[in-house]
Amino acid sequence: MKKKIVGIIAIIAVISVGAVLMMNRSKAVEVEVAAVEKGNIAEYVEELGLVVSENKGSVFSPTTGRVTEVVVEVGDQVEKGEVLVKIDSQQLAREMMELEAKKSEVMARYNEETKPIDSREIEKLESQLATQERKVQEAERKRDNNKTLYEAGAISYEEYQVIIVDLEQEVAQLEEINLDLELLRKPVSENIASQYEAQLRQLDIQMEDLRSKGKDFVITSSLTGTVMMKEVEVGSYLQPGMQVMEIGDKEALYIESDVLVSEIGKVKVGSAVEISHKDLGIEDVKGTIRKIHPQAFSKISDLGIEQKRIKVEMDIEDTVEGIRPGYDLDVKIIVNSREDVLLIPENAVFQQNGKNYVFVNEGNAAVLREIQKGIESKRQVEVITGLQEGEEIILSPDEKLEKGIAIKVQ
Repeated sequence: MKKKIVGIIAIIAVISVGAVLMMNRSKAVEVEVAAVEKGNIAEYVEELGLVVSENKGSVFSPTTGRVTEVVVEVGDQVEKGEVLVKIDSQQLAREMMELEAKKSEVMARYNEETKPIDSREIEKLESQLATQERKVQEAERKRDNNKTLYEAGAISYEEYQVIIVDLEQEVAQLEEINLDLELLRKPVSENIASQYEAQLRQLDIQMEDLRSKGKDFVITSSLTGTVMMKEVEVGSYLQPGMQVMEIGDKEALYIESDVLVSEIGKVKVGSAVEISHKDLGIEDVKGTIRKIHPQAFSKISDLGIEQKRIKVEMDIEDTVEGIRPGYDLDVKIIVNSREDVLLIPENAVFQQNGKNYVFVNEGNAAVLREIQKGIESKRQVEVITGLQEGEEIILSPDEKLEKGIAIKVQ
């Protein structure tokens, strides 16, 4: 009888344990898990970068006038010294003619007022003077033209020097004729002669000034490159200092980006950069920080917030087809990285009392585990201590999870 009672109790106990297990299983919380894996992780500063031409420069108008011809267009390749724009110089020519007429008038009065005794010899020398002045002017014109050709590389330095020597010889001849005239005119009142000579010198200065301005009516390129921007058309009226064109090298490019002051401390010269642009098909192009500017500046964000930023320059290390100056690209500046470390999804980590925890799946039970985090990036977290490779951690734990509670993996 006693054996029967013991057997019945044992059966009841087994049934009770089974019932408890069935009840716990029915109460198990469904969870999603992920394995702790090893991999590489990098922390980065993400910004927008602007593609900039390495060698660029603006061309400005040196004078006032109306544009009569625009020789090049956007996209054209130009050489240093090549003509870009021509400006109307008719007003300059008219002013030159007026000065020449005034000089002739002063010269005529001068000759009449200071007519020497040997008038025929004086007239002869004056004729020679006028002829020689024209020769000097012609030599000066050739010098200016050949200077432009020399700077443009059209003639050699030796050819240019021949013109300079010719001009010096013509000037010396002119001075010799003037000296002869002064010797013949000595009997004339020096005061009268000085007055006319001063007028003539003043006119010569004005004419020389106009001749020097003549080159300003032909605007040339200050460097070799591609016309990136053109601000003038035929008929445009220019003022001194107005921008005419921008010349740059479209093959030699780099990237500029404005980094927040709060993040610039992590960025160093030599830091690696990842460059991308989804629409252009650019992905994981390598770059390097080459310069960090010394001064911060204010910039208004897209949300209208004033921010302090620092300009950073980046070299593009890989060859990239299709990018041009002015393009916006996505840049990631790598400020910290680790290789072959334990990684878990960031949505597995939560905080309690200022410490970081995860729930680990141990025999279908949720076990609370404290961890030490490292780098966080791309929705991943580096785990320094607290976990082992291959362990399963519970993702997105909610208030239903408690330490030791039964779980059911989805």
